[in-house]
Amino acid sequence: MSMRRTVIAVVAVPTGVVLLLGAEILLAINGPSLEPSEPFDLSGLVGEASEGSELRIAWIGDSVSAGVGASGPEATVPRLVASTLGRPVRLDVFATSGERVSGALDEKVPRVEALTDPPDVIVVQVGGNDVIHLTGLDDFREDYERLLDRVGGVGARHVLALGIPGFGSTPRFLQPLRAIVGWRGRQFDEELREAAAASGATYVDVAGNTSEEFRQDPDRYHAADDFHPSDEGYALWAEAVLGALERLGIA
Repeated sequence: MSMRRTVIAVVAVPTGVVLLLGAEILLAINGPSLEPSEPFDLSGLVGEASEGSELRIAWIGDSVSAGVGASGPEATVPRLVASTLGRPVRLDVFATSGERVSGALDEKVPRVEALTDPPDVIVVQVGGNDVIHLTGLDDFREDYERLLDRVGGVGARHVLALGIPGFGSTPRFLQPLRAIVGWRGRQFDEELREAAAASGATYVDVAGNTSEEFRQDPDRYHAADDFHPSDEGYALWAEAVLGALERLGIA
């Protein structure tokens, strides 16, 4: 092969990959969508007051905590967790689709800080949108540490930091985009895990507890948009959270 042909071949490989990834990103953006619906109102008392002492849980999150893709409020992670604890749970859910860590820090944390009664447990579930929207890793770590520092000052007995989901099993992303997003998600998850350990928060390994099922049966565990969890997918998330609460002596 001539030098000219060699150079063309070397340049063509990365150029082809870039074009392929660009096409896959457009396909992901314009992929299947869910039927329009009003956001669920997830805050309030879950369970009967006569069942025992009330547990207060404040929940910060993105579309997963908001229950996008779920068939109804009772199939969302916050409600599934609350309804399984066997005691009345006062939920305050602050979750918005598309939320990133910086947005949660500016908009959601102040609402938790403003609660009249400090929660017993604070659940933090953000970071996935930072992975797919190209937030810098250093910026993510800095904002996440600030978020945990702020919620740690609210006075809750426990803070749960939910890890990044396993994007490597998301059918909305074709290969090789899926592998790249999955690799980036693992990087962010490691930063999240370290930040949680440094702050004293309890890290919940979402990817480790759910990814295999999502990968083995994507139609069952993903909603119709091939991105958000289905009811059964959300049930897996809830099991991971409940497992952490059980280890803390709450569930």
